[in-house]
Amino acid sequence: MQQQNKRVSKIADIGELDRRITLMKKKYVGENPNTGMSMYKDVRLGDVWAKVSALHGQEYYTAVTVKLEKQLSFIIRYRDDVDEQTNIWFEGRGYNIGFIDDVKYNHEYMEIKAEYSRGVDNPDEDD
Repeated sequence: MQQQNKRVSKIADIGELDRRITLMKKKYVGENPNTGMSMYKDVRLGDVWAKVSALHGQEYYTAVTVKLEKQLSFIIRYRDDVDEQTNIWFEGRGYNIGFIDDVKYNHEYMEIKAEYSRGVDNPDEDD
């Protein structure tokens, strides 16, 4: 058991998951009557605890080379319903997920790289 705890602690001690984030997905809500284009709205998947950090060092330079700006790293407990089409709402801002790492393929934690986006709906606003 101690070996397992040591392995996990390199990623995040459970106590480090100290920020609340909202996970959301786009849902089809119909067609725009004026343009006929499909319309989507972000719907809440759930609220989870996360470790949130800004990118720095090699991660930052890698993000810059692929033109990702205002990017954060989120570490959460593993969820099978989170993918690159999932969005994150954190501290009044929306983030689009660009990359997900199932850490060590253990299905325990996910490290998510996400970029700030103005196109993510506030989950607390009413229609």
